[in-house]
Amino acid sequence: MEVSALFGQLSLIGGDYIKSQTSFTDYYDGYGFFGVLSSVTTAEMYAVKLSGAATMRVNGTPTTLPKSITLASGWTWLPCPYQAAVDLSVGAPVFAYSGGAQFKSQSAFSEYYDGFGWFGTLTTLQPGRGYKVMVADGGSAVFSS
Repeated sequence: MEVSALFGQLSLIGGDYIKSQTSFTDYYDGYGFFGVLSSVTTAEMYAVKLSGAATMRVNGTPTTLPKSITLASGWTWLPCPYQAAVDLSVGAPVFAYSGGAQFKSQSAFSEYYDGFGWFGTLTTLQPGRGYKVMVADGGSAVFSS
């Protein structure tokens, strides 16, 4: 979906911006959006900086699961593809996690311990929220249904 179509419903002012892990777009008064990021998908997480609080409604078809993704070595930004909250232990993408892997939200985190699993304050993945995951060696992963 185009950035302007999705975010145009908000009262934006100059200095507001949207960014993905690899690109961004800034909003300019009297012009609109300018930047490399022109559309958004369900495959990425986005950070949005607004000058004030806003409520946004998104209509569309739910993400089809299972959904294959690629985790980079280091940090990868992830969306939550689920329609309801799901426990991190079953909602994290299926991947060969090793000790020290981390999941972070805007306000909580969990670390992966070999032989134990995820431990920390982040226990649930919430729809409509984005997450960051850090793994030592990247590769293919799958959000299961």
